[in-house]
Amino acid sequence: MSNGRDAAGRRLTFATAGLARTRAPWGRAMRAELAALDDPAERESFSRSAAASAIREGWLPRLALPFAAAVATALLGLLASRSQLPAGGPGVLSVTVPVPALLMLGVALAAAAMTRSFSFGAEVGLTALLAGLAAVFAVTALEGMVWMRERGVFILDGDSPRLPATNTAVVFDLFTTGMWVGHLLVWVPCLLIGAAAGRRLGVWRAGRRR
Repeated sequence: MSNGRDAAGRRLTFATAGLARTRAPWGRAMRAELAALDDPAERESFSRSAAASAIREGWLPRLALPFAAAVATALLGLLASRSQLPAGGPGVLSVTVPVPALLMLGVALAAAAMTRSFSFGAEVGLTALLAGLAAVFAVTALEGMVWMRERGVFILDGDSPRLPATNTAVVFDLFTTGMWVGHLLVWVPCLLIGAAAGRRLGVWRAGRRR
């Protein structure tokens, strides 16, 4: 029976597609073992078990870790905004730059350590970066409107506009000022450091088990 023509085969093919390169041989072995089974009940049972293991090592860290980091970024950004709003400053840059950077470092480190793969850690870290950028934009756009309305300043740095600021200028301040570049200049090295450190940690832990 072809490995991908029934639900069991499609399930396992999808689940193993999320694996890191270092685990790709295991994924191929699982698909080959499934292909050797003819009994539908055996195929279904084996597919569910192997797919669950593959998802825990592949799609789960790929999606869950960046999502959790993005949620944490948004919540901490919101807390910083609300705590600073009464004073109208100094701005949330002190949170939106370092906090996501540390979270991305941790995400990349965890993903790389689980798989002993720098590339997988970097991929998961990049996903966390994109999700974190979206979270920062959402917070600064929505809370920025509040800051401008109540304090007359921009949320990122607490500066007053030279000219009356439009809603568009307030919402897209992160991008129109180029501050997003400054965020990335900190975030990217952190996720790469996390991926490299995670791979070393994973290799070291694997060596300790032997």
